[in-house]
Amino acid sequence: MAAHDAILGARVKQMSDANQHCHTSPFSKGDLVYISRKNISFPKGTTRKLVPKFIGPYHILKDYQNYSFKLELSN
Repeated sequence: MAAHDAILGARVKQMSDANQHCHTSPFSKGDLVYISRKNISFPKGTTRKLVPKFIGPYHILKDYQNYSFKLELSN
């Protein structure tokens, strides 16, 4: 029984330690944000060094409450 209580105590401590790093999103609907160009491809002939690291600003249209957002991207 003591071992079982120790396992439950360790599990509770691990959960509380992990949850200390959780933060609420600093963004909300209507905010202006920049996005990284890390996974965006640009037209051939564009020098990567001269393209800015972040592009935008874009309006947040919807917050899905799981750190994902719908942005108003221009064409």
